[in-house]
Amino acid sequence: MSEVFTKWVRQLKEFWQSLDKSQKKRIYITSAIVIITVTIGTVVLTRPVYTTLISNSTQKETGEMSGILTENNIWHDVKDNGTCIIVNTKDNCKAQMVLAQKGYPKGGMTFEDAVKMIGITTTESDKKHIWKQQQANEIAKKLMAHDNVEYAEVSLALPEQSVFLTSERKEYTPTAYVMVKPVSTLSQEQVEGIVMMVSKSVEKLDPKDVTVVDNNLNVLNSHVKDNAISTVNSQEEMRAKKARELEEKVYNYFSVGQFDSFDTLRVVANPFLDFDKIKTQSKIINNPSGMDQGAVISSEEITEKSENLSRGGVPGTDTNPGETTSPGYLLGDDGESSYSLKENRRNYGYDETLKEEEKAIGSMIAERSSMAISLWYGRRVQDESKLSEELINQVRIAASTATGILVENISVNKYKLAPPESTKLRTTDKIRELVNDYGLFMLLV
Repeated sequence: MSEVFTKWVRQLKEFWQSLDKSQKKRIYITSAIVIITVTIGTVVLTRPVYTTLISNSTQKETGEMSGILTENNIWHDVKDNGTCIIVNTKDNCKAQMVLAQKGYPKGGMTFEDAVKMIGITTTESDKKHIWKQQQANEIAKKLMAHDNVEYAEVSLALPEQSVFLTSERKEYTPTAYVMVKPVSTLSQEQVEGIVMMVSKSVEKLDPKDVTVVDNNLNVLNSHVKDNAISTVNSQEEMRAKKARELEEKVYNYFSVGQFDSFDTLRVVANPFLDFDKIKTQSKIINNPSGMDQGAVISSEEITEKSENLSRGGVPGTDTNPGETTSPGYLLGDDGESSYSLKENRRNYGYDETLKEEEKAIGSMIAERSSMAISLWYGRRVQDESKLSEELINQVRIAASTATGILVENISVNKYKLAPPESTKLRTTDKIRELVNDYGLFMLLV
């Protein structure tokens, strides 16, 4: 190899010495031009081209976006006193995706942007759409100005108002859709505040026509007209939650390891919850503490006695027997009489206790709840020889103790698992796997 290289060097020297001075000069000039051209082309082709990523932003948002770009190793530079960010053109799409994932830019369309978008050729329909978008972005800015809202988007539906008035014309009713990404869970008062702020920012927007959702599409201001449907849904959710709790208790009880009598078990609970509303009021009256009877509040004693009273006849006049022509007066006879009256009246006071009880809603009724437990064998435990009635009763009692469901409402059954299927690979399948794993070239080698 060294001899060949030496031969080439010798031939090159002989060729260079055979050239005259003018030929050597032309080679110098041509080489210089080629080197300069290649250098300039390389610089031009490899020189980065910058583009504006964000403009007219606040210094706070610019700093936050700059930190995000730095974390993702994207070159950028801040211009115009911290209101503009430029990036390499080839990194523009990546930078936009990274910022969009973090919810930036938050500004949206500003009033100045809306004015710039309106030109001579802009139609009235386009102008309305631009102003509607600008209004929605302004509302979103107001929402994001609060500490508990990290990001917000607002969509407005503003129906066109017709100049023709008819008796069947419906009233102009705009609607609004608001998506917020809260820093922490929003209270109901905060949600109502968002609704009122949006409704007051749009003309003729009723608060009931504003829908607020979070970033997980959970409606935060749900107005359910049918309370019965809402109640049924909540009751079903409580039943499902209670069923999971009961099943989890049984699984936890038997999750100490492997059993020699069965391979695994499955539990299905069917709790019966009482949703009847019962409110009881009672009044309890007792003697005051340390007393055998009530405390005397007031007393009254009446004593009346009369003596030496004559006996009287029937008041008024009456016809004497045998004298039917003239009326006469009956006079009392002389005699002695006595009258006595003695009366005591006392008002007693007692301790009164007013007791009001309201039964808890959703409590489980053990007598009407049930549970099914299946014991499976056939893999590690080959047969059911150890699944005796005594063991099944013990499982039933343990489940009843763990859940509170009556023993007679718990059914325990035993089942055998099907043996695992054994599949044999065909020769073609084996060859295909080898080719996929090692490649055809390695197999041929």
